Amino acid sequence: MDNLSDAAQTARRAAFSRAVAEGRLTPLVIPYSLLGAFFVPVLWLTIPHARRPWLYHTRWLVMAFVVAFNINVIRQTSSSRFAFAYATGLMAAWGIISNLSLLIWTRPQFDAARAVRVSTRPAPVPTTKGPSRQASARWAGDARQRRRRQVSVADSTVQQQTAVFVWQPFPADGPFLQRLGWALDLACSFRGSGWNWSITSIPHPQIPPVARPGELVDLDSIPRVSKSGYECCLTEREFVRRRLASVAVMYLVLDLGSVLMVKDPYFVLGPGHSDETPSYLGGMPPWLLLAYRELLTVAGILSAIQGYFSLHDLIQYWLSKLCFPSRAAPWFHTSVFGSFSQLLDRGLAGWWGASWHQTFRHQFLAPATYLVKHGYLNKGSRWAAITAAFVSFLQSGLLHASGSMTSTPGTKPWHPVAFFLLQVVGIIIEKTLHGVMVRCFPNPSRVVTRAINLLWVTSWLYMTGVFFVDDFAATGAWLMEPVPMSPLRWLGYGHPTDHWWRWDCRHFFKWHSGKHWWESGIAI
Repeated sequence: MDNLSDAAQTARRAAFSRAVAEGRLTPLVIPYSLLGAFFVPVLWLTIPHARRPWLYHTRWLVMAFVVAFNINVIRQTSSSRFAFAYATGLMAAWGIISNLSLLIWTRPQFDAARAVRVSTRPAPVPTTKGPSRQASARWAGDARQRRRRQVSVADSTVQQQTAVFVWQPFPADGPFLQRLGWALDLACSFRGSGWNWSITSIPHPQIPPVARPGELVDLDSIPRVSKSGYECCLTEREFVRRRLASVAVMYLVLDLGSVLMVKDPYFVLGPGHSDETPSYLGGMPPWLLLAYRELLTVAGILSAIQGYFSLHDLIQYWLSKLCFPSRAAPWFHTSVFGSFSQLLDRGLAGWWGASWHQTFRHQFLAPATYLVKHGYLNKGSRWAAITAAFVSFLQSGLLHASGSMTSTPGTKPWHPVAFFLLQVVGIIIEKTLHGVMVRCFPNPSRVVTRAINLLWVTSWLYMTGVFFVDDFAATGAWLMEPVPMSPLRWLGYGHPTDHWWRWDCRHFFKWHSGKHWWESGIAI
């Protein structure tokens, strides 16, 4: 058992090396592998096309290239580093999904605008163009009324008295580097924080009907905590302290998870060895063993996401402060996960729609939003809600299935698709049962409602989660060493032969020379 993890890693790396030598696979190479997911779409977005209809139609050619290129990446690209092998598929699939949103489902150069810091308060923006004066006045009145309903502006909103932010639509008449910076910012934004298309889950300023160049951003309208439980920091000190604390805690959680997982053949060799258990799990009934493995998987994924985005926020903030100070503000970086109370109050829909990270929410909802906007679905209708849920979870399933496909052979890519589509079934069942219960018990207590929601969500995720955790274990992603230095192994909690320093030369990137110069780069 001591050398099981090392043997599994050696076997998987050898299989990958053979596939590369035989021409069946190519390594994930940067920058070439990002050509379709990132570079070509961003360059196209820098070219002004709002006043050139013929040029705007070329987005279909760009999208065709993006789809073809990224499908080829999914089919032929992987990595000898197990987590990066899984991430290869995620990257390629996300390249398709995100660019469908940017190029097809939305019109960024027509509608999108970002908040940028300016040194002085700008002059009032004329309102003679765009929406009517009545519409603008009605929006302003609604905003004032919403602010009056807040209990304490000083306690619940972001106060940045010295900072002035204005909206910046696409700078069509600006120099290339300015347009490139705008397009890069757009493509790198997942949840739209600091943009006028921000998802509703996170704290964001009041969005005007049309964001005009130089129009003031209403910072007073930004809540410290959104209804979904996402928080933004008031000061740089608070932001840095919280992110560093999050990175430190998640580091320890990942180390603990790694120590536990490499001792369990299920996580090392895959679900085909689920009956084999380490000594400390011996005698555990199958149902409890499955629950343990599912909880450990959720803890590993949650801590990895929390730790990664906390570190990402810190790096992005300091880089922005150094290179792009107009886009550096703590309120751009909200918390990764929402409040657990959303699960208790709204059940499965609250878990997936608020508590769990909403990183891909905007892009997943983009097709359904497009259908509603263009009259194919009625806004607020039952069918619109079902379509939005189905399309979102289907894309999530395909995203994770792509990660499964680029991992070591032996995975079942249909498993994550089944898992996420079953969440739609669960939400429909939940809504139906909720309607029945409301008719039978019009005024249930909050404690009872929360207890039922908690029992329902945990039961449904327990029953359906096996599809996802089995496939994720089969990918070999848990064989990756998540931390360079292991405090627990230094204390002697790993295998007897384990060293506290976990990263050897195989964990570092190296140069790869392809058949053509453009296929050469850093192999990840």
